[in-house]
Amino acid sequence: MILEKSIAFLKRDFLIESSYKMAFVLNFIDSVFPVLLFYFVGKLMVGNESNGLEKYGGEYFPFALVGIAFTRYFQMAIDVFTSTMRRAQMVGCLEAILSSQSNPKSVVLFSSIYSFISAGVQLVFMFIIAALFLGFSFSNVNILPSILAVVLSIILFISLGIFSASGTIIFKKGEPFGWFFGTLSALFGGAFFPIEVMPDWMQAISIIVPITYSLEALRLTILQGHSILMVSNHLIILGSMSLVLFPLSLKTFQWAVEKGKRDGSLMDY
Repeated sequence: MILEKSIAFLKRDFLIESSYKMAFVLNFIDSVFPVLLFYFVGKLMVGNESNGLEKYGGEYFPFALVGIAFTRYFQMAIDVFTSTMRRAQMVGCLEAILSSQSNPKSVVLFSSIYSFISAGVQLVFMFIIAALFLGFSFSNVNILPSILAVVLSIILFISLGIFSASGTIIFKKGEPFGWFFGTLSALFGGAFFPIEVMPDWMQAISIIVPITYSLEALRLTILQGHSILMVSNHLIILGSMSLVLFPLSLKTFQWAVEKGKRDGSLMDY
């Protein structure tokens, strides 16, 4: 039953997205521009030593590529749930969807499957372009710890995305979760520059930003080939956050749905 439902949601979303052929193609083209942008920014930094980059190999472009590629992916993990709820609100079918025989938690999770696959293909596409044309090397990648870091991060950011979807149901527009863990995380999590170059007060904030540990683990395992043991602290933090936040986010979403039903506000937008 779960497999059938997930396939049905995947097929539905693929048919919807692929019907807009130009947007479908432009999504992939759009993923190339930040790669080129930070490649040329990296060219400006040739010969400039930065202590913040030394532990990642000393080059800015590989550091930035991992940051922008995975930040885009994790940002999608937050936004997809909110956009699904918001779209359903706008077309007036949110109450019908959440009142169907399917568990509301299943609905919000199944609705994200296509987006995760599509964004994952775009992420791989960014690395392929960088490797084929811009000199990025996969020679140091340690695959197992990299995959483990990605999986733990995905679970964590799915949790944050469900919190964001809960906020959308309650607050409609202007929910705070997606903004805080999305927009601010790119700045304080070191997506575009090493955390070490930030002022002390910003570094203190980065400690509580989840993506800090995701990007650090991914950069070390992809660029420097660190083992699971060498990034174990990062993985433990990501795993602990996921273990706490995932079930809590599902309960919060269930509470938001029930509150909306009681208040009769599911149709409001």
